[in-house]
Amino acid sequence: MKKAFIAITILFVMALGLASCSSSELKNARVLVKSVEIINDTLKSMVITMGEEEKTVTLLDARFQNGIALQGDSVILDYIDGKESTLRALVVTVLPKPAQYFEPSDTLVLKESIDSIN
Repeated sequence: MKKAFIAITILFVMALGLASCSSSELKNARVLVKSVEIINDTLKSMVITMGEEEKTVTLLDARFQNGIALQGDSVILDYIDGKESTLRALVVTVLPKPAQYFEPSDTLVLKESIDSIN
């Protein structure tokens, strides 16, 4: 009986400990990358602009979709709160930049081809 009481007490304390831990919920935001910290071949962190404020995001646990995020990219960031005022990125989805179309000038092409012949 004594062993059962000790086991139940230990399980109760463990359950209280797990329940009291602040569970971070997953958040999602569309942000702009201001700068990226790259050491050797590893992306360590990035500074993002979220509305009017800038935040530091840790990228050590992050998964990237559509390539890696570089300065000036728009991304969808799935994150949880990290230590102090930083965020921990879990998924970083890089949004494609809009296509830029141009009309080639026929005279420019002809002039370059004539110059290359001479």
